Amino acid sequence: MFYRVSLQLAFVDAANPTKVKDAARLLLSTAVIINKGAINEEKGFILLEKCYHDEDPTKPCEQIGIWTP
Repeated sequence: MFYRVSLQLAFVDAANPTKVKDAARLLLSTAVIINKGAINEEKGFILLEKCYHDEDPTKPCEQIGIWTP
């Protein structure tokens, strides 16, 4: 059995997502990889994006960074 945490939060202040990412990165190294090396491997990740869903016209999200164990 595993415990999984998922977050999807939106902020208008750029400092807040950086704080969340930094806190999560401290725990990323302790996260396990499920079925490591198998075709159904599940690896945790942190994804940081700039999203433009509130603009008209909208445009695709811009990936700022992705971190994995």
